[in-house]
Amino acid sequence: MNHYEPQPENNKPKYKGKYRIDSTRLPAWSYARNAGYFVTICTDGKKCFFGEVVQDEMQRSPIGEIAHKLWYEIPNHFSNCQIDSFCVMPNHIHGILVINQIQKDAINPRTQEEDAMNRVSTRGDIQRGGVTGLFNPMLSKNSLSKIIRWYKGRCTFEINQIYQGFGWQERFHDNIIRNEFALDQIRQYIINNPINWESDREQPPHHPL
Repeated sequence: MNHYEPQPENNKPKYKGKYRIDSTRLPAWSYARNAGYFVTICTDGKKCFFGEVVQDEMQRSPIGEIAHKLWYEIPNHFSNCQIDSFCVMPNHIHGILVINQIQKDAINPRTQEEDAMNRVSTRGDIQRGGVTGLFNPMLSKNSLSKIIRWYKGRCTFEINQIYQGFGWQERFHDNIIRNEFALDQIRQYIINNPINWESDREQPPHHPL
């Protein structure tokens, strides 16, 4: 079994400096803007719903197979989104998503020098202002948060057909991929994730379900 998830050749983004990003998460940052994102989504309580790592290889459970299958379906539901390298681990998913700009969703970002690891809620509350407010650009059509919300919701729906009690952490982590070097580093990190599982900070102290 491979240590990484194969990616169709025609679905790999070509960066070559194209996705230069000058902003970290700010109120004016549009998550429908052209950009690559390194995304991590964890299960609720970091429980090992998705399987286990055996001899440095990921052995997916039936729940893990659903999570794996539905990641490939993201571009079918969001035509502006491409998938790159990804892996389903016992209690989390690492993946690279590239969002191509849709003009009506885009706004001018403010600029800021520093990088950051970001945490975004995918709770569907649009009745109030703030992070989950009605006019939050992170919740605009085909934004990163919208894509992850669809993925998590669809996984939960299908998994509940075979297992009651599955859940996700409310938030997900994302990093903006700023250049080709960072992209290559992240790809290698994803590929090597099963090999490094024993030292992975997401590894829980309990056994797989």
